[in-house]
Amino acid sequence: MDLVDFFPHLGWESNAGWLRVKLAPVVTTGRSLSILHVHTLPVVSGSGINTLLTLKGSLARGHRVALACASEGRLTEKSREAGASIFLAARLCNVIDPLRDLPAVAALARLMRRERFDLVHTHNSKAGFIGRLAARLARIPVVIHTVHGFAFHDAEAALRQTLFRNLERLAARWCDGMIFISQPLVDWARRERIGIRVPQALIYSGIDIDAFRTARGEPFRARLGIPPGRLVVGMVSKLWEGKGHDVLLRAWKGVLERLSAGPRPLLAIVGEGYLEGSLKARTSELGLQDSVIFTGFQEDVPGVTAAIDIAVLPSLFEGMGRVILEAMAAGKPVVASRTGGIPDLVRHDDNGLLVPPGDADALQAALLEVLSSQSLRARLAEGARAALRPEHSAAWMVDQIHQFYQRVMVEKTSAR
Repeated sequence: MDLVDFFPHLGWESNAGWLRVKLAPVVTTGRSLSILHVHTLPVVSGSGINTLLTLKGSLARGHRVALACASEGRLTEKSREAGASIFLAARLCNVIDPLRDLPAVAALARLMRRERFDLVHTHNSKAGFIGRLAARLARIPVVIHTVHGFAFHDAEAALRQTLFRNLERLAARWCDGMIFISQPLVDWARRERIGIRVPQALIYSGIDIDAFRTARGEPFRARLGIPPGRLVVGMVSKLWEGKGHDVLLRAWKGVLERLSAGPRPLLAIVGEGYLEGSLKARTSELGLQDSVIFTGFQEDVPGVTAAIDIAVLPSLFEGMGRVILEAMAAGKPVVASRTGGIPDLVRHDDNGLLVPPGDADALQAALLEVLSSQSLRARLAEGARAALRPEHSAAWMVDQIHQFYQRVMVEKTSAR
């Protein structure tokens, strides 16, 4: 198999174009590769953005790239706009469902054989299991899996933890390389003996650092009628289980009850998802309508991040938390859960505050501390800017992923 020889640096457009890759000319030798990414849902969130940026990098290198996804959505739209082929796998779903999973494996295997992909790259637990099995059945030469998180976290029931742990161990045998987006995920996999004989790489889910450093927040605040002096706490996340939105709302009620007299801060919940209706109902039930806004999906995430004063991520489990990197690049103090990959980015009392996941009282106390002290906000913001490293950039991420492709292909070819 011929390999790509050069992996050039990428440039990135900022502000509203933050997901558009501005590509330098790419030099390759030999034939181009045919690469398929497998992702369960077409959502532009952490793993979806990671997938989108990676496939754009492959397209820039002259490879043929495709995305297999359960249905149409923002991720398929943006991937198609970039030049990738889209294949819909209607039976691919998040939950375990043998009546759908077995046909999904068969359909993906047929697709892979028909299109003769050289490399299959899977993402997340469910697509990772189905996609890796299908790739092995289709005899795909190289199979790569990115671990964005594990499904056997503490929030799951003990029986489901055991099941998911064993499924991850099994699926790891079906791939040739594994990418982890944070060091805690690497450590977790080692403790659980997942993929111990498979080549591995730690590659952070990178962001467009310059876009978040230079974005302006005034347009977002003006559009929502937020006066310049009002403090805004912002949570940017899909509205799904596990992100801790209900914990945040309970904490926020306590924050408002304990703040001294003065302008009331605003909580901005940014994103979309199936929990939107229930979260809005919970907001009304807690009497928080005047201090909580739901903005829905926002295209200009750098502008949103620039508009807030404090970023919060109260996840119950989290592979890395790329929104934390985005807040750090924008110079925003972070209040987040001490779980998963988050402590890999946030050092307590240096560039943010960490609290136990699911603890509304601790989250309330941390938010009160940051809201009440301008000097603390300034110190944490400075720490956030200083904590960013080159390996947190999207360009670095894309480059490292393609170098990992090359490494795995070389090792597998040598083994033959």
